[in-house]
Amino acid sequence: MSEPTARRRLSPKDRRSELLALGAEVFGQRPYDEVRIDEIAERAGVSRALMYHYFPDKRAFFAAVVRAESERLFEATNTPAAEGQTLFDRLRSGVLAYMRYDEEHPHGAWAAYIGMGRTDPVLRGIDDVDNERQMQRIMAAVTDVVSGDLGSKVERDLQVIVYGWLAFTFELCRQRILDPSVDANWLADSCAHALLDAVARVPGIPAALAQAVRT
Repeated sequence: MSEPTARRRLSPKDRRSELLALGAEVFGQRPYDEVRIDEIAERAGVSRALMYHYFPDKRAFFAAVVRAESERLFEATNTPAAEGQTLFDRLRSGVLAYMRYDEEHPHGAWAAYIGMGRTDPVLRGIDDVDNERQMQRIMAAVTDVVSGDLGSKVERDLQVIVYGWLAFTFELCRQRILDPSVDANWLADSCAHALLDAVARVPGIPAALAQAVRT
Protein backbone atom coordinates (compact mmCIF):
# COMPACT_ATOMS: atom_id res chain seq x y z
CA MET A 1 0.00 0.00 0.00
CA SER A 2 1.20 3.52 -0.75
CA GLU A 3 2.69 5.62 2.01
CA PRO A 4 0.27 8.10 3.63
CA THR A 5 0.50 11.66 2.39
CA ALA A 6 1.74 14.27 4.85
CA ARG A 7 -1.16 16.51 5.76
CA ARG A 8 -1.12 19.91 4.08
CA ARG A 9 -3.27 22.94 4.79
CA LEU A 10 -5.83 23.15 2.01
CA SER A 11 -9.10 24.97 1.51
CA PRO A 12 -12.19 22.77 1.95
CA LYS A 13 -12.73 22.81 -1.82
CA ASP A 14 -9.14 21.78 -2.58
CA ARG A 15 -9.18 19.12 0.14
CA ARG A 16 -12.37 17.63 -1.26
CA SER A 17 -10.91 17.62 -4.78
CA GLU A 18 -7.78 15.90 -3.49
CA LEU A 19 -9.86 13.20 -1.78
CA LEU A 20 -11.91 12.63 -4.93
CA ALA A 21 -8.78 12.30 -7.06
CA LEU A 22 -7.34 9.79 -4.62
CA GLY A 23 -10.65 7.94 -4.55
CA ALA A 24 -10.64 7.68 -8.34
CA GLU A 25 -7.17 6.16 -8.20
CA VAL A 26 -8.04 3.62 -5.51
CA PHE A 27 -11.46 2.63 -6.86
CA GLY A 28 -9.91 2.31 -10.30
CA GLN A 29 -7.39 -0.22 -9.01
CA ARG A 30 -9.50 -2.44 -6.78
CA PRO A 31 -13.10 -3.64 -6.45
CA TYR A 32 -15.44 -1.41 -4.51
CA ASP A 33 -15.87 -3.90 -1.65
CA GLU A 34 -12.12 -4.03 -1.02
CA VAL A 35 -11.73 -0.27 -0.52
CA ARG A 36 -11.94 1.13 3.02
CA ILE A 37 -12.65 4.73 3.94
CA ASP A 38 -9.92 4.49 6.60
CA GLU A 39 -7.42 3.67 3.87
CA ILE A 40 -8.39 6.74 1.84
CA ALA A 41 -8.07 8.95 4.92
CA GLU A 42 -4.67 7.48 5.79
CA ARG A 43 -3.30 7.93 2.28
CA ALA A 44 -4.59 11.50 2.15
CA GLY A 45 -3.05 12.26 5.53
CA VAL A 46 -6.37 13.27 7.10
CA SER A 47 -8.38 11.95 10.00
CA ARG A 48 -11.23 9.51 9.60
CA ALA A 49 -13.52 12.13 11.13
CA LEU A 50 -12.56 14.68 8.46
CA MET A 51 -13.20 12.10 5.77
CA TYR A 52 -16.71 11.59 7.11
CA HIS A 53 -17.17 15.35 7.35
CA TYR A 54 -16.95 15.50 3.55
CA PHE A 55 -18.65 12.18 2.77
CA PRO A 56 -21.12 10.45 5.14
CA ASP A 57 -20.21 6.93 4.02
CA LYS A 58 -18.31 4.96 1.41
CA ARG A 59 -21.25 4.79 -0.97
CA ALA A 60 -21.61 8.59 -0.91
CA PHE A 61 -17.86 8.96 -1.41
CA PHE A 62 -17.85 6.63 -4.40
CA ALA A 63 -20.85 8.39 -5.92
CA ALA A 64 -19.01 11.71 -5.55
CA VAL A 65 -15.95 10.20 -7.26
CA VAL A 66 -18.08 9.01 -10.18
CA ARG A 67 -19.86 12.37 -10.40
CA ALA A 68 -16.54 14.26 -10.45
CA GLU A 69 -15.15 11.97 -13.15
CA SER A 70 -18.33 12.41 -15.17
CA GLU A 71 -17.96 16.19 -15.01
CA ARG A 72 -14.36 16.00 -16.14
CA LEU A 73 -15.26 13.67 -18.99
CA PHE A 74 -18.12 15.90 -20.12
CA GLU A 75 -15.77 18.87 -20.32
CA ALA A 76 -13.05 16.83 -22.03
CA THR A 77 -15.44 15.72 -24.77
CA ASN A 78 -16.61 19.24 -25.55
CA THR A 79 -15.32 19.54 -29.09
CA PRO A 80 -16.94 22.56 -30.78
CA ALA A 81 -17.25 22.50 -34.54
CA ALA A 82 -14.29 23.80 -36.51
CA GLU A 83 -14.81 25.57 -39.79
CA GLY A 84 -15.36 23.10 -42.60
CA GLN A 85 -15.94 20.10 -40.35
CA THR A 86 -18.57 17.62 -41.43
CA LEU A 87 -20.95 15.98 -38.97
CA PHE A 88 -18.84 12.84 -39.25
CA ASP A 89 -15.72 14.82 -38.32
CA ARG A 90 -17.42 16.27 -35.24
CA LEU A 91 -18.62 12.91 -34.00
CA ARG A 92 -15.25 11.33 -34.63
CA SER A 93 -13.49 14.12 -32.72
CA GLY A 94 -15.78 13.62 -29.76
CA VAL A 95 -15.13 9.88 -29.61
CA LEU A 96 -11.38 10.43 -29.89
CA ALA A 97 -11.57 12.95 -27.04
CA TYR A 98 -13.42 10.33 -25.00
CA MET A 99 -10.69 7.75 -25.57
CA ARG A 100 -7.96 10.32 -24.94
CA TYR A 101 -9.53 11.09 -21.58
CA ASP A 102 -9.55 7.39 -20.74
CA GLU A 103 -5.85 7.16 -21.60
CA GLU A 104 -4.92 10.21 -19.51
CA HIS A 105 -7.10 9.25 -16.50
CA PRO A 106 -7.15 5.44 -16.54
CA HIS A 107 -7.99 4.93 -12.87
CA GLY A 108 -10.74 7.52 -12.78
CA ALA A 109 -12.23 6.27 -16.02
CA TRP A 110 -12.21 2.69 -14.81
CA ALA A 111 -13.78 3.65 -11.47
CA ALA A 112 -16.59 5.36 -13.35
CA TYR A 113 -17.02 2.39 -15.68
CA ILE A 114 -17.29 -0.39 -13.11
CA GLY A 115 -18.31 1.05 -9.76
CA MET A 116 -20.88 -0.88 -7.76
CA GLY A 117 -22.85 -1.78 -10.85
CA ARG A 118 -25.54 0.29 -12.49
CA THR A 119 -28.27 -1.13 -10.26
CA ASP A 120 -27.43 1.42 -7.57
CA PRO A 121 -30.04 4.23 -7.77
CA VAL A 122 -27.52 6.95 -6.95
CA LEU A 123 -25.20 5.89 -9.75
CA ARG A 124 -28.12 5.41 -12.11
CA GLY A 125 -29.08 9.00 -11.38
CA ILE A 126 -25.59 10.18 -12.32
CA ASP A 127 -25.76 8.11 -15.50
CA ASP A 128 -29.15 9.58 -16.40
CA VAL A 129 -27.87 13.15 -16.04
CA ASP A 130 -24.74 12.37 -18.07
CA ASN A 131 -26.68 10.65 -20.84
CA GLU A 132 -29.15 13.51 -21.02
CA ARG A 133 -26.37 16.10 -21.34
CA GLN A 134 -24.47 14.09 -23.93
CA MET A 135 -27.68 13.40 -25.86
CA GLN A 136 -28.52 17.12 -25.96
CA ARG A 137 -25.00 17.97 -27.09
CA ILE A 138 -25.11 15.44 -29.92
CA MET A 139 -28.64 16.41 -30.92
CA ALA A 140 -27.47 20.01 -31.20
CA ALA A 141 -24.71 18.90 -33.59
CA VAL A 142 -27.05 16.66 -35.58
CA THR A 143 -29.75 19.32 -35.96
CA ASP A 144 -27.30 22.16 -36.56
CA VAL A 145 -27.56 21.37 -40.27
CA VAL A 146 -31.37 21.61 -40.28
CA SER A 147 -33.29 24.83 -40.81
CA GLY A 148 -36.59 24.88 -38.97
CA ASP A 149 -38.37 22.43 -36.70
CA LEU A 150 -37.67 18.72 -36.92
CA GLY A 151 -41.13 17.76 -35.80
CA SER A 152 -41.84 16.05 -32.49
CA LYS A 153 -41.83 12.47 -33.81
CA VAL A 154 -38.57 12.81 -35.72
CA GLU A 155 -36.93 14.55 -32.77
CA ARG A 156 -38.08 11.79 -30.41
CA ASP A 157 -36.83 9.06 -32.74
CA LEU A 158 -33.47 10.77 -33.12
CA GLN A 159 -33.12 11.05 -29.36
CA VAL A 160 -33.82 7.31 -29.00
CA ILE A 161 -31.10 6.59 -31.55
CA VAL A 162 -28.61 8.87 -29.79
CA TYR A 163 -29.28 7.30 -26.39
CA GLY A 164 -28.66 3.85 -27.87
CA TRP A 165 -25.51 5.06 -29.59
CA LEU A 166 -24.14 6.46 -26.34
CA ALA A 167 -24.45 3.02 -24.72
CA PHE A 168 -22.79 1.44 -27.77
CA THR A 169 -19.90 3.92 -27.70
CA PHE A 170 -19.52 3.61 -23.93
CA GLU A 171 -19.03 -0.13 -24.26
CA LEU A 172 -16.57 0.12 -27.15
CA CYS A 173 -14.46 2.61 -25.19
CA ARG A 174 -14.61 0.32 -22.14
CA GLN A 175 -13.33 -2.52 -24.29
CA ARG A 176 -10.41 -0.35 -25.36
CA ILE A 177 -9.49 0.21 -21.70
CA LEU A 178 -9.39 -3.58 -21.36
CA ASP A 179 -7.26 -3.87 -24.51
CA PRO A 180 -5.41 -0.61 -25.35
CA SER A 181 -4.00 -2.20 -28.53
CA VAL A 182 -7.37 -1.60 -30.23
CA ASP A 183 -6.78 1.19 -32.74
CA ALA A 184 -8.37 4.44 -31.56
CA ASN A 185 -8.83 5.92 -35.03
CA TRP A 186 -10.57 2.83 -36.32
CA LEU A 187 -12.84 2.76 -33.29
CA ALA A 188 -13.70 6.46 -33.64
CA ASP A 189 -14.49 5.96 -37.34
CA SER A 190 -16.71 2.98 -36.53
CA CYS A 191 -18.62 4.87 -33.84
CA ALA A 192 -19.22 7.93 -36.02
CA HIS A 193 -20.37 5.82 -38.95
CA ALA A 194 -22.68 3.80 -36.69
CA LEU A 195 -24.56 6.91 -35.52
CA LEU A 196 -24.83 8.46 -38.97
CA ASP A 197 -26.05 5.19 -40.47
CA ALA A 198 -28.71 4.94 -37.77
CA VAL A 199 -29.79 8.57 -38.20
CA ALA A 200 -30.15 8.02 -41.96
CA ARG A 201 -32.71 5.29 -41.24
CA VAL A 202 -34.98 7.46 -39.07
CA PRO A 203 -38.23 7.97 -41.04
CA GLY A 204 -39.03 11.52 -42.04
CA ILE A 205 -35.71 13.25 -41.38
CA PRO A 206 -35.29 16.51 -43.34
CA ALA A 207 -33.47 16.35 -46.66
CA ALA A 208 -30.65 18.54 -45.35
CA LEU A 209 -29.99 16.10 -42.50
CA ALA A 210 -30.21 13.12 -44.84
CA GLN A 211 -27.58 14.78 -47.03
CA ALA A 212 -25.35 15.63 -44.05
CA VAL A 213 -25.23 12.07 -42.74
CA ARG A 214 -24.16 10.83 -46.17
CA THR A 215 -21.29 13.32 -46.39
